[in-house]
Order: sequence, then structure tokens, then C-alpha cells
Amino acid sequence: MVIRTAKVEDASFIAWAILESSRAGKKQGVFDLIFSPADNISKMLETLIVNEIKTICHYSNFLIAEIDGEPVGALCGYDGYRLSWDKMSEALSSMGCKGNYKERIASYLLCEPEIDKNTIILDFMVTKDEYRGLGVVKELVKKVLLNARLKGFRKAQTGIEIGSIETQLAYEKMGFAAKEQKKSDYYFKDFGRAGITRYVMDL
Repeated sequence: MVIRTAKVEDASFIAWAILESSRAGKKQGVFDLIFSPADNISKMLETLIVNEIKTICHYSNFLIAEIDGEPVGALCGYDGYRLSWDKMSEALSSMGCKGNYKERIASYLLCEPEIDKNTIILDFMVTKDEYRGLGVVKELVKKVLLNARLKGFRKAQTGIEIGSIETQLAYEKMGFAAKEQKKSDYYFKDFGRAGITRYVMDL
């Protein structure tokens, strides 16, 4: 297994990873609400991933796990205090997306975890089904946390939907602890989950 930084050429794989992770077995994820149903969401995501305006989805935030030269997993790590949803507004506008996308994801924003300074956010963690059980996630997280420590981050954080037991257990095994939960009936209506739990680990 090789863990490497993502490149522009990985845009289609990263788009798949973002959709797979954000949907996580649900009928829709947050990016299904950001983009119009008439859009080709995967292609729109690819454009966002390589956009000059850096957002949480930018390819430079991602690590890719490869086995025999094939990408099998991905993980995003970014400075949650610096890369805000406002950057997303700028990037989406540059792509011609109309309307206030924050209104479309209001249910998500109600449950979005708080973020402290000097905190690396882990997001969009995914492994291809046929490569589960090989430690792909563990190696990706290990590399992200190592890079974060070298850059001076003091905490690592992720948000896990209430009821996502497998993801919850995976992060707990790596040393993350549950903090506060945010619940909303609106979140349940859109995503079929009660809300989001913030998981944090000191670095």
C-alpha cells in the first residue's frame, strides 16, 4: 500500500469518494442538495475539486491510498478554521451555480460541529468495498495526523452522523472521543439521521 498526496488527475476518484462518503448509505448527501438534480453532480464536483478557489473539496487536501497502482481509498484533511463554507460560496459562484446554496443545506449547517483554532478536520473518508479490512483507513488517518503534527495543529476532529456505528468505532479505535451532539428534525427529514456528533483527538 502506498499513501500519496492527491493530484489534479485524481479529480474523478475524489469526486466518487466525496459522494460515497457524504451519502454513506443515505438516499442523498449534502452535495445532492448543493447541486441541482439536473446537474451531473460528479462532473460538477470534479470542477469544484480543481477550482482555483480552494474549498474543503480541493484536491490538495486529499491523500490517496493505492494498492498495485490502483486508488482504493481517500481521506481529506484541512484547516477547519481557515477553509470556511464562505469559500464554497465563492467557488460555486465561479462555476455558475445560482442561488444561495446555504439555504439548500440549512439542515446540515444546523448540525455542523463547532471548530476550534489549530484543528485539522478529517472528512470524506472512504475505501472501496473490496479493499475493506486491509487497514486502508488506518494508514490514511495515520499519515494525515503525522502531517498535521508537523504543521503545528493541536487537535484533530471529524463529524460522524448519529447512527453511523461502523465509522464511529473506527475513529474510537484510533483515539478519537465523542464530544457534543447536534440534532435537528430538519436534518432527519433531509438525511434520515438524527444529527452529527463531534469527535476530537489531541495531537
